[in-house]
Amino acid sequence: MYTIREFSKKIGISEYTLRFYEKEGLIEPCRDDHNYRVYGEEELEWAIFVIKLKNTGISLKEIKQYADLRKIGDSTITARKNLLLKHRIKILSEYEKVKNHLELLDDKLALYDKLEKEYKK
Repeated sequence: MYTIREFSKKIGISEYTLRFYEKEGLIEPCRDDHNYRVYGEEELEWAIFVIKLKNTGISLKEIKQYADLRKIGDSTITARKNLLLKHRIKILSEYEKVKNHLELLDDKLALYDKLEKEYKK
């Protein structure tokens, strides 16, 4: 079991963020006899997953939806999958935009390479 300080260090987020995630219903620690937050391996695995989801750019609102569905149980597997698929489509759309920007920059850089060679002649 981990205290909030140990847990926050282990997963690489601040205690403040951890408390915020708890307030938002994303992470639910257990409480010890003194009502202190304690975290076990199950909370660790879930918190790491939440952080990975957040790193993909998914909103906290969507992570909350996912967490709520997860609490309901296996009957929500398809709904959770669909939520992730929706986010994947959004990421692919953003990727295509970035890819187009890179192509534009690459074309311009190639033109400058050509101009530099001509200028040096």
